Amino acid sequence: MRKKGSSRITGSKKKMPDSTSDIISHLPGNVLDKILMCLPIQDAVRTSLLSREWRYVWVKLPQLVFDEMFYRDLKETMHAKLLMIIYKVMFLHRGPIIKFALSLDGLESCSEIDQWILYVSNNDIQDFTLRIWNGELYKLPSSLYTCSLLKHLSLRSCMLKPPPGFEGFTRLLSLNLDEVVIADDVLSSLISSCPLLEQLTLNNSTSLNSVEVIGPNLKSVCCFSHIRSICFTNTSHLANVSLYLKGAKDGEEISSSVVLLDSIPVIEFLELDFRYVKGIAACGVPTRLPTTLNNLKKIVLYDICFDERDEVSVLICLIRSSPNLEKITIHAFPIATFAISVDLDFSEMHGCSDVSLNLLRKVDMKNVSGTKLELEFIKLLLAKSLMLETMLIELKAQNVADELRILEELTRFRRASPQAEMILVHQAVN
Repeated sequence: MRKKGSSRITGSKKKMPDSTSDIISHLPGNVLDKILMCLPIQDAVRTSLLSREWRYVWVKLPQLVFDEMFYRDLKETMHAKLLMIIYKVMFLHRGPIIKFALSLDGLESCSEIDQWILYVSNNDIQDFTLRIWNGELYKLPSSLYTCSLLKHLSLRSCMLKPPPGFEGFTRLLSLNLDEVVIADDVLSSLISSCPLLEQLTLNNSTSLNSVEVIGPNLKSVCCFSHIRSICFTNTSHLANVSLYLKGAKDGEEISSSVVLLDSIPVIEFLELDFRYVKGIAACGVPTRLPTTLNNLKKIVLYDICFDERDEVSVLICLIRSSPNLEKITIHAFPIATFAISVDLDFSEMHGCSDVSLNLLRKVDMKNVSGTKLELEFIKLLLAKSLMLETMLIELKAQNVADELRILEELTRFRRASPQAEMILVHQAVN
């Protein structure tokens, strides 16, 4: 008989979470992966000591990155032991490896790398980075060329020689070659066999004679290399181009320069060194380029000598052909004689009466010696730039008197933009 006033509740009890319960361990697997991928690989491995549930979480991570963050706690470790640590991590890993990076200070070419590349090539690798810093060049094994899913490839101090029958990385989006030894024709063929390639970076000290860049989807090209001739074909989507042809001999013709400018109708950022500018001049400087660069917002030019008429003519041609420029940066070529008095009319000399810079907002002039032609160019920009906000001038004057004289002359120049601010920075003469 039930006692009056008592009651009975049936059914399962709902367990309330303990305030000290392990919330992280109960997160979805993809969330855990993202958390662990933010850690250096050794810290991710150490999570296996937390509990039974954490013991094998790290072994399924889709990326293995052995970089300076990994190396920070192992700087005193012998090279052989360091390789063994990496080998153990690779051996314990399970599942796909979407990203693999090996870039350690002091890393040398060794046979162990062959085995690691073979391993990742069989595990759906999409993002591969290998940067050798010491010793001999590393000859890439044939297994790398079987990575058909590769989207990003970055190499340093390697020898790149694809085997016969290699048909390219058909899914590759970015290619970064730093101090990589590769033949001219092989490089051209590799680029053309990556139809989806969007970003190309070349930084080589070894000399290349002629390179053809074919890229229907290329959006960015950065080339700091010893290349005598570089031409661009089917690159109508290029938006960012940086070409610094280091080490080329003075006066050596850089062919196909104008062809480049005719092949980049949607260019937004253009960076050239004086060697490439000389190449444009060698082909004959037109008043305007064949194609108006309506999208070009920023120009950067290195080592431009304002006493060289052909270089300045190319500069004016670029400005005249780019009606929507917003920023101009010029590194002038430093000369020994300062504040040269040249009795020339810059505007008449280069036909600048039709130059308009209605959208130009910022100008950076570096290594300015204070020559008459440099100052006349600055005067032109001030007079033609209706929206100019800032003009920064880094002046290399021999003495304070020269600097004050140049500053006084600059302040007298007419400014089309009432809000234009001129900033003069003194740069020490070596």
